Amino acid sequence: MKSKYVVIFLLASCLYLPLLAQEKVLFKSINTVGLSDGEGGANFLMQSVNGLSLKKWFTGIGFGADYYGYTSYPLFLDARRHFGNRKGFAYADLGYNISGKNKPGKEVYYYNSYHFSSGVYSDIGVGYTIKFTKGSSFIFCAGYSYKEINNKVGITTECLVAPCPVDYSTYKYGNGRVVLKAGVDF
Repeated sequence: MKSKYVVIFLLASCLYLPLLAQEKVLFKSINTVGLSDGEGGANFLMQSVNGLSLKKWFTGIGFGADYYGYTSYPLFLDARRHFGNRKGFAYADLGYNISGKNKPGKEVYYYNSYHFSSGVYSDIGVGYTIKFTKGSSFIFCAGYSYKEINNKVGITTECLVAPCPVDYSTYKYGNGRVVLKAGVDF
């Protein structure tokens, strides 16, 4: 149910921006690859954000693949504000972290069933752009990201008459990590 509200909010935000504009609104696509590093080691990530730019502001909807800890696919709203001579910017992402096909890790010794579910995704940081053609730039970003994944593990207990009861344990993984990204904006 919450995911429906997040998607509606993201779409409404992107569609509302042109109504406010008396200036030229531009469509932009920001595509990055990077590394996330924390207690779980360094892992690969990639993102694509598409949205609208007005003056020094940008807002868009992003989707990515994130392999830190457990595989997930974040869906998020991205907001950016350029400052100074428009080379530097600050960004913030907030959204939903969709779980991929995963198996429980070493912390779960024995299980008969498991189910991973989604959680919160956020990312905040700063970046720098270097123009290489009119309307296109290289982007370099550094920030801090947090993603959640939940896991419900079932252990079937021994019994004489079927169906045997299942004992469930719930694990909530919150992964905070530093992210470094590079890509193109066009």
